[in-house]
Parts: sequence; structure tokens; C-alpha cells
Amino acid sequence: MASMSDLLSMDSLPAMPAAMARIIPLLLDPGCEWEALEKVVRRDEAMTAAVLRMANSVQYGSPGKHFDLRQAMARVGREALRRCILEQQVSGVMAGENAAFGLLRGDLWRGALAGAIAGEELARVCSPENAPLAFMCGLLRDIGKLALNVKYGAQYPAMIAAHSREGSSFIEAEQEALGFDHAQVGAALARQWRLPERIAMAIEMHHEPPPPGPGHDVLFDIVHAADTISRWAGLCVGAEGMDYRLAEHVRQALWLDRRSVEREIALVWEKLHEAEEWTGGTVKKGAAA
Repeated sequence: MASMSDLLSMDSLPAMPAAMARIIPLLLDPGCEWEALEKVVRRDEAMTAAVLRMANSVQYGSPGKHFDLRQAMARVGREALRRCILEQQVSGVMAGENAAFGLLRGDLWRGALAGAIAGEELARVCSPENAPLAFMCGLLRDIGKLALNVKYGAQYPAMIAAHSREGSSFIEAEQEALGFDHAQVGAALARQWRLPERIAMAIEMHHEPPPPGPGHDVLFDIVHAADTISRWAGLCVGAEGMDYRLAEHVRQALWLDRRSVEREIALVWEKLHEAEEWTGGTVKKGAAA
């Protein structure tokens, strides 16, 4: 059995893209100047291409037109620019097959993007100031699966199944098999990537958000709900199946009912298809639960 430190010290462990490491602090700083953002974007060819594709997309009413990078950034605006850059950067890290969780090539990225979209939209309604962080946390919530896939690969589902008990969850089976679960691995990896502690905690709690109490953080509720909604949209299900339920205190806190969840699922699919224009991804519609 590997320890958490064993996992995090593997030579083949995915590293945060250098461009992503440079730009995340800028994207989280509302006072950041356009010039500083442009300087980082321009140094990364793939990031630049994604921004230009976005500015020239049908969504912005300018297909066939061409803008330079500064014009493109101004055209899409700060919020859309943040989404575009993060989507493009994470697509590279999460694009491959993940045999440990029974996910085909692209599945993990689609699930990440679905959680990011749902998180941002939920935050817009109940906690607008948290929308940028909710997007980022939703996007990164399953990075622990990357490390576990590197370590165990296709043998992981059988390892977990051997510790599954009637009525137990996938997370509980992971904890029984390893002493920790993929959410905890993701939080540890986020800290190794030097992401803000609040992001690491949201990743760690995205399946089991703490109940209301002193110091309760609504961001954890939002990321948990976003993860659940992305599953109900049929995205990134894999070996875990539909094992997770929406925590009742989160349902009540975010005023989620069947109709509002169905709207979220429809919105997730709409924005996934928009995103593939500038990320180069291929999104195939799955069944919504």
C-alpha cells in the first residue's frame, strides 16, 4: 500500500503546467492589469491560440474576422478570458485516458469542465463573489485521479472493489483500501502545486462537504453540488458510477430542486459545446440522469 507521500513523490506525477502556474495568481487578482495578463498569455502558444479562437468564434459574433492578441483579450472580457485560459490549460493535463477510474480519453477533462461550469453558475446565484473560485475548484476537483492513475492504472478498480461493502460508498472503499481517497490526494496535489489553501480544501471536500457551523464556507457546498450535477449530466461517471448523492444540507442551502438541477444540466451541455470551439476538445453528449 502506497502512502500519500509515495504518491506525491513519483517522478511521473503530473506537474502543473508552467503557464498555468504563472497565470493563476493574475486571474485571481481583480486588480491585475491587462498588460500583465497579455505578457503571460503571449509566452504560451497554445494559450494564445485558444484566446484568439474564442474571440473569433460564433459566440462573439465575429466568425472569419481576425484580431491581434490584445484586441482579442479586450473583446472577450476578463471573466471569459479566465475561463478560456483555465479550460485550455487543464485540457492538456486531463485529456488522456484514466484507466484507474474507468475513463476514456477526454472523459476526465469533460467532467472537469462540467463541474467548473456548474460551479460558476451556482455561485452566480447564491454567492457571486465566489464565482471565479468556484469555476477553478470545479475544474480541478478530480486532479487526485491523475496521481492514482499513474500509480495503479487499470488495477485500481479491482483494488477498490475488494474493499467495497454493501451500503458503502466508493470513497469509503478507497479509504479502506488506501487509508485515504482521491479527493484527499487531489487536495495534497493542489498544495504541492502551491494553489491557495481554500482551493485545496474545496477539492478535499467535494464529495463530503462539512455541515453548516461556525466558519462554514459556501464554496465547499457549491463545488460539491457542481460535482453532483456533472454526474447527473452523465459526465465522468466511470468506475465510480452514480454512487454519490447531493448532501441534503447543500440542497437546502443552494435552493436546488428538480427543475433548477435540470436547468443546470442543460446549461452545462450548452457551454461544453461552446468551449470546444476554442479548446480544441471534442464533446459528445451523454445521457442526463
